[in-house]
Order: sequence, then structure tokens, then C-alpha cells
Amino acid sequence: MIRNTALVVAIAAATLSMPAHAQFGKLKDIAGAATGTSSSSTSAAAPDEAAQEALVRRFVSSQSHSLQAQTSFARAFGLAEQVQLLEAERQALSSGSVNVDAMKKSVSVSEAAQAAIDERQAAQPELNAESKQHYAEGLVSLLASAAEAQKLSGEASGFAAGMKNLGATQMATVGRKLAAGAWVAKESPGFIKGLYGSTKSAVTFAKKSKVKVPSNADSMLDSL
Repeated sequence: MIRNTALVVAIAAATLSMPAHAQFGKLKDIAGAATGTSSSSTSAAAPDEAAQEALVRRFVSSQSHSLQAQTSFARAFGLAEQVQLLEAERQALSSGSVNVDAMKKSVSVSEAAQAAIDERQAAQPELNAESKQHYAEGLVSLLASAAEAQKLSGEASGFAAGMKNLGATQMATVGRKLAAGAWVAKESPGFIKGLYGSTKSAVTFAKKSKVKVPSNADSMLDSL
């Protein structure tokens, strides 16, 4: 278990991203690295705070796009409470500093919002022109999140493999400073899996509801 610490990782405000999953080769690589079974774990360099900052920035970028997409979907379905909660979390992630607790909270809010969105999508409601516009905007943000998650996959795998190679002395000194990066590396497989699922269901709903779907949607799903 990764302890919640007061560690604060300075990051730039996120500009693009959100959740995804796929035909499971990349996820297996990440999971293998996290458990020490990856073939790359024997050669991966030990991560440092710069690597951690880059990894956290990538996660925040993807998550920020995901929250933006969910905000648009919530608007399309008239879920006003979810809109407020999602906007607040996105602003918090863009504040300039993020710790493990902040990332955990953003994931919790996102998962709750996705459950509400999934429920509305399953009911197949009729969307008016304004709602269709909101939904189309959400798809664009969602695919931006997926693009960042695609990059996150490899970066998280490398970070996890590097953490596995830290010796006892390094873990006692450097390891505790890398709690945020270790958390992101550990959570990335589930994050990507959820993003894939939500992206697939969003695209399916959009096609059924005659909402404009970005031309790269299917290829992005295939690549995750």
C-alpha cells in the first residue's frame, strides 16, 4: 500500500485528457511491471523526482480531459449536480500542485459521475440539438484523454519497473519521495481500463443518437 503523504508535486496546469481500456496487451505490460514480472523490470533505470513529475503530469492531463468530457456529457443529460462536482475537481487538478489525496479524490468523483452518465445512456434518452452539441464536445475531450492515456501506459510501466529495481537503501531514502509516481503507476491499468470502457460506450451511444462522432474515434479505441 502506498502511504498518503504530504508530498506535493508541482505540475503545470493540465491542457488535455480522460479514461480508456482495450485488447489487453498494454495493460498486461503495466500489470507485469507493477508486480515485478515484466521482462523489462531487470533493466529499467530507477526513477527520480523528475520522472515522477512527468508521470503525474501525464496522468493529470488525461484525467483533466476525462473530467471535461464527463462535464459535457452530464450537461447533455441535465445532471446539474454532477456538472458542479466535475468542474470543481477539474479546477483543483489545474491548480498547480497535486498530491496523492487530490488524485484519489478526482478519481472518486469521476467514477461516481460515470455511473450516473452510464445510467442515463442505458435509458437511451432523446437528445435535443443543444444536448447533442454538449455530447459531441464531450467526445472530443474524451478522445483527448484517451490519447494521453495511451502515452501514460508506457510511462507508468517504465516507472513501475524502475521502482521494482530500487534497493532497500534507496527505498528508505528515495522511495518515500516517489509516493505520487508509485500511486499513478499502480493505478494506471485500472484507469486505462475504465477509460476504454467509458469511451466505447460513449461512442456507441453517440452513433445510436445521431451525434457527430470524431473521425479518429474507432482508431483510437483500437490503439488503446
